Formats: sequence, C-alpha cells, structure tokens
Amino acid sequence: MKTLRWIGVALALLTFRAGAEEKKWAIHEWGTFTSLQNESGDALGGINTDDEPVPDFVHRIGYDLIQRAGQMQAVSKGVVQCHPDVTMRLETPVIYFHPPTPQTEADAATVSVKFRGGWLTEFFPNADPEAPGLITSKNQANGQMSYNPFAALHAGMESKLEWDHLEIGGAAKNLPNTTEHVWTAPRAVQTAAVLAKNGEGEKFIFYRGIAHIDAPLKISHDANTGELLFRSHLPELHPAKPLAVRAMWLVDIQKDGKVAFRALPSISLDDNSKKILAHTSPDFTSSDFSTGNLAKLRDSLQRALVADGLFADEAEGLLNTWEVSYFKSPGLRVFFLVPREWTDFYLPLETSLPADINRVMVGRIELVTAEQRRTLARISQFSISRIQGDAHLIALQSSPTARSDDTWQKVASGKKPLSSAIIVPSTYQTYLDLGRFRNALILDQAKCHPTAGLTNFIATYRLKSFTPVETLTAKLAASN
Repeated sequence: MKTLRWIGVALALLTFRAGAEEKKWAIHEWGTFTSLQNESGDALGGINTDDEPVPDFVHRIGYDLIQRAGQMQAVSKGVVQCHPDVTMRLETPVIYFHPPTPQTEADAATVSVKFRGGWLTEFFPNADPEAPGLITSKNQANGQMSYNPFAALHAGMESKLEWDHLEIGGAAKNLPNTTEHVWTAPRAVQTAAVLAKNGEGEKFIFYRGIAHIDAPLKISHDANTGELLFRSHLPELHPAKPLAVRAMWLVDIQKDGKVAFRALPSISLDDNSKKILAHTSPDFTSSDFSTGNLAKLRDSLQRALVADGLFADEAEGLLNTWEVSYFKSPGLRVFFLVPREWTDFYLPLETSLPADINRVMVGRIELVTAEQRRTLARISQFSISRIQGDAHLIALQSSPTARSDDTWQKVASGKKPLSSAIIVPSTYQTYLDLGRFRNALILDQAKCHPTAGLTNFIATYRLKSFTPVETLTAKLAASN
C-alpha cells in the first residue's frame, strides 16, 4: 500500500508540475542599442538625437532631453544641445506577452526594467520612473515630475521603470489612435493585450533610454591596412565564460538608396580587449551596391532574429519599425546580435508572471567614415562671412510671414526634409550631409582639430554642447 501511495504522490507532483509549465507565459522583447564610434573605436558622446520620434501620447521624463533629428533644429530659436555624456541610445525596446493557452481573461502582473549607466526616458503605458540625478522632484498629487536637463550622466547610476497592476491578456482595448509607422509597425504582431491601471492599452510595453556606456564591440581602423578591426569591450561585465555574438553584418548605404553588405563570422567576447576577433575591409566595389540588396539584407537579418528566438511577425515588426534608420539612412554601420548576458547585465528585466523570457537585441554601431571627415574638413574652411550670410538666408525664409506652418511643423519633427520648406544654403547643406549624428561629429571635430571655420559655424548655428551641472561644479571646485 505504501508503494502505491508514493506512486500516487509522484504522479500528482508530475501532474502539478506539468500544469504549472502549461501556465507559463512566453515573453519576447526586441530593441536596438545604438552607438557612434570613431576611427580608434572610441564612442562619441552627444548622440541624444532621435530620427524616428514616437507619437506625442508616449510618456517622457523630459520633452527637450531627446532632440528630434529634424533638419531645422539648429536654426530654430531654441538651442540644440548635445548631451556630452550620451554615448548609447537604447531605441524602441518593446515587450510582447504570449499566453500559454488561448485565454479570454487577463492575468495581473508587475513588470520592471532597470538601466545600468543610463536613464529610461520614454515609455508607454505609463509607469513609475526613477532616474537619479535627472528627476529632481515628483508631485505626489498629480504625478508630475520636475527634472534637470543639464544633469550629468555616468556609468555608475541606475534608473528604473515599473509597471504595476497591469492586466495582461483578454481583449485589446483603449489602444491609442495613431497612424505613425514607428508605432503601428510593432503593433502588427499577434500577441496578448496590455492594460495599465490608468486605462491605457496597447499590444506591448514600450520604453527607450540614453546612457553613458559603451558597446560590447570596439571597431577600429587599422592605420596600415585600412581594415576594420573588431575587439571585445567588456569593461564592467567580466563574464565567467565568453559571450557569443552569433551574427554580424557590415552595411554601407549610399545616398541614392543602393546597399552593399557582407555577413561577418560569429565571434566570442571576453575580458581580452586587445585580441583581434575579426577583421574586414570597410570598402565595397561599385558592383557590390544595388537597390536589390536591401531585400537580401532584410532577409538575412530576419532569419537571424528568428533563429535567436523571435517569432516571425516580431522580427518583421522590428525591421519595419527601423526601416528608415536601418536600411535607408546613408552611412557605414555594423549590426550584430547582442549577447543575452550583456543585455541582462545592463538592462535587467523582471516580471511577476511565471514566464520564459527571450530578449533579442540588435547592436548598431555607426562608424565615422572618410567621407564624413572630408565633409568636416570642408566646413572648417568656410569663411565667417559665408557662414553668417547663409544663416541670414535661412532666417529670412523661416520667418512666420514666409513659411507654411504645416510644412514647417513636419520639417521640425523630421517627417520632411528642410529642402521641402526652404532653399537650403550650401554651407548648411554640407552640415546636413553629415547624417543623423551631425552635431556629435562636428563638436568632436572642433574639440580634436579646432579651426576658425568650425568655431564660427557652431556659434552661428548654436550647436554648442552644454556642460553638465556636476561636471561644471567639479571644474569650479578644481579652479578654486
């Protein structure tokens, strides 16, 4: 009898465990870590620009902390300020929830995410944010926050977002009405609905951030051969075992939309930051470029994302969301699948739901090119009179009496080029040709190779970076 009883207990335990496993959710997340590296592989600061802004209903800690990459920013009345501490953009992570079985009722859940070395600045639905140094106070009555846009950002800080009393599952409701591609693309996924305690609904959790951290890859230019050299860069993580980068691509996109790319071998990252893990030429032949390569690149990325754990519609949602900056913005860049251990270290995610969590992040390293250096050299040679004359022409064309407010608003938000509103003078067009991180590039050039032309261009178009409060305080203390 005892034997039969123990057999019954064992069967009951197995049944219980099987039932528990059946109730486990599948949580999938994707996003992009973006950085800008110079020829030495050093990360450049001041990249707090956003060329795919999200709709206005998204919650933000500070509305002028992230600069929209509209081409008229530098000639507006407001001062465009690169934040010198921002060396990493955390762009559009979205979290999807997949129930274990088809369900009609929602489960209650809490979800939290932390960002080591950064601030989580945009999010939806509404969450409870913590951002040391940035948030100065919070009104307990209405939840409104006061923040310091001139705060210093450093690797030792940690911010947090927490969504509590979420309802996950059931029928989707209260979804915000929008036609913005950056929002509708990730929505086109078969997933459970999310409803926040304030009534905001969506098919995912969204957040973004900025940080003072480096990419796990350091890509430098060999001075002798001209090749790109790939090295590990894990100054804080110190992994117990090597971290696998399962897929990488070098991509070059021309202004006419033609694409050249090559898939690179997988590599493993460890504490040895001197060892060359891979090398490749940054150059492509003219025959390597074609508009047809865009579909081939997308297909290669899609297959790698699915192999790393995303569902096919989730991978498609990622690629569609970032269609402009991934595939249509001119420049030389490296894409790679970020090791899960690195993501969990810098961006730990927790939930009260019993779940298997799969996080597939794309690393995107924008590389400073020889063409950008030549463009910066041209700007440095502009005369003061030419710069100021062109700035005057822009001011005349952008006055309230000479502009269409609707067109100007679209230019300001980055939805239309500046050339759709005015005739762009040659000096300013040269600056626009630097691409998305033009402010970071011109300020870095002025710092390393100052000229009168660069100094006057920056002053005339009000591009100067600010000094964070903590840095300024430290400098004043040192001077006394």
